[in-house]
Amino acid sequence: MKMNAAETLVSEKQAKQSLDCSLKIDLVESDKLSPAEFQSKYLLPQKPVIIRGLLKNEPAYTKWTMEYFKKTLGHETVGYFGKAKDKVDRSYKKPHDFIQFGDYLDEIAAGPSDKRLFLFDIFKIDPELKKDFEFPKLTNLFLKNFRFTFFGGKGSVVRIHQDIDMSNVFLTQFHGRKRVILFAPKYSELLYRFPLNTHTPIDIAKPDFEKFPGLKYVKGYECIIEEGDTLFMPSGYWHYIEYVDGGFAMALRSLSPYYSMRFKGFLNVAIKTHIDEFLLAILGKAWFNWKQKKAFERAKKAIKKAKLKFK
Repeated sequence: MKMNAAETLVSEKQAKQSLDCSLKIDLVESDKLSPAEFQSKYLLPQKPVIIRGLLKNEPAYTKWTMEYFKKTLGHETVGYFGKAKDKVDRSYKKPHDFIQFGDYLDEIAAGPSDKRLFLFDIFKIDPELKKDFEFPKLTNLFLKNFRFTFFGGKGSVVRIHQDIDMSNVFLTQFHGRKRVILFAPKYSELLYRFPLNTHTPIDIAKPDFEKFPGLKYVKGYECIIEEGDTLFMPSGYWHYIEYVDGGFAMALRSLSPYYSMRFKGFLNVAIKTHIDEFLLAILGKAWFNWKQKKAFERAKKAIKKAKLKFK
């Protein structure tokens, strides 16, 4: 079916407004991926991969369902994050409101909802859940005291960011699907990263190439992770997540194989974030304006370097 001239212009405009997420992400069966192969092909090169069925032999794989959590933990009160005016240069540290867990699970099972449980330590509520799985044998660098779950309603979004500690993340989807977009840390300046933190003003859903011309020079990955899939996100990777369905996942973290990234994570957690918060408290909007100006200055330099590569 041919498009008319108006439709063609709309299609071309939409194409121009889309970020380049054409990099291919491997999908491998867990049975066919040895620890040695994972480390040589993905961990050391810091390349993302989807591992299908990584936890399929663990009790959690079939035991953890929406119904199970509603039955065992539905009476608990949990704090959720929802739609609110974004503080584009920082994360929310306190929940927007509270809800009974069972009611929350009913809501995200029923249809679209912007409510999310972010970095939800369900193991603190029920420590027995730790017995439902073993850490994968793919690496011995797992941070075994840091395991979190993430719940969300259909259509809810986690805006693009880097994890502050610069750890690798193994995100296993237990219920529903997620759309994930990834960019390597080498694109940080072209993504207009704010100084002293791991955020950017970029709206992945509606990228503004006129305001942020550096976006023309980034290239990322886009994928859908299904139930049972584990997405390996290397340290420092920028990630944007959209809940295609209401559901939940678990994230396991491991140290980067490179001491330089571990040191960056340490600086972020122990020093930079505190300086950022202190200066915000002292200078207010003037501090944010300075950070925004610096982000654009750095992006401009990165654009010049990117253009030289294309010559």
